[in-house]
Amino acid sequence: MSKLLFSFLFLVSFLAFPNEYERIDRKVRNYPNFKNIHDLGYRIQNDFTTDEERVRAAFVWLTQNMIYIKTFDDTFKTSRIISYQSEYGRQKQIREVVLGWIEKAFRTRKGVCLEYSLILNELCLQFGLPSKVIAGIAKTDIRSSEVDQTYKNHTWNAVQIDGIWKLMDPTWASGHLDLVSQKFIRKQLDHYYFTSPSEFIKHHFPTNEEWQLLDNPVNLKHFLSAPIYLTDFFGKGIELSPKTKGIFSISSEDNNYIYFDQLPRDHGMYYWVHGSSEIRKMGFKKGTDKSYISKIRLKKKLPKNHNLLTVFMDDKPILNFKIIEKQATN
Repeated sequence: MSKLLFSFLFLVSFLAFPNEYERIDRKVRNYPNFKNIHDLGYRIQNDFTTDEERVRAAFVWLTQNMIYIKTFDDTFKTSRIISYQSEYGRQKQIREVVLGWIEKAFRTRKGVCLEYSLILNELCLQFGLPSKVIAGIAKTDIRSSEVDQTYKNHTWNAVQIDGIWKLMDPTWASGHLDLVSQKFIRKQLDHYYFTSPSEFIKHHFPTNEEWQLLDNPVNLKHFLSAPIYLTDFFGKGIELSPKTKGIFSISSEDNNYIYFDQLPRDHGMYYWVHGSSEIRKMGFKKGTDKSYISKIRLKKKLPKNHNLLTVFMDDKPILNFKIIEKQATN
């Protein structure tokens, strides 16, 4: 009887979790227009009581109100020269610069990843929570060689709740920029909210290894050469093997394979080479190490720009691979 009761309570709590977020999200979506970030922070603190509720409210406000856009000012933004005679003076001037960025982005409701991260960080600090803006590499392409370790193209956030650091990316959670129309398409993606470190490292690589929040950190070379994990990959009960590389070669002496460590029985996967009209269903065989192996068949010659292969599951793209003419050398 006790086991049955435990199972019932677990199920109820599991189902209540997203419903609780729905309550928060709905309330935040009906917020009025705030003149400054501190008024927004005070409203959130009055409306919600727990740290997690407040962070969720701040996160959702960003996804619903900010527009990702790179303005002329962002493109040609000049560095501000600061002079100081003490560490206190340096920190004070840096703080003034940061507040200027935050105030402008909040007023215009426009910005790029840095503005998104700074606003969320400022709200978390207002709530009295340890909070960090994390700089690093967002995975947008697949490379066979490393880049400079100091290279950064993205920022995201970490906040500490009940002694545990949580990762989130309010920029990627807000939607995407349509490459054809150059218009921002708003779509809230909760995958990037409190994402588990083991999933977050699949698309975000922090410059400081500490912020991977992993017992066994991933190295940069593996991160860059792995496939691109698309949002619909997650939550489907699949796990790609570390043996799977993100680069296929049409002139390789070795066959091109995709390895899965975990795979549902009815997966219905297929793949498509961009620009072609051919779609191939993926077949699998069991490997000696209990992995699932699928052979990818590529034509010996592909037309120009046919250099990307996408894997689909349930008719949704889940993985991208790069196709090259020759086998990559390391």
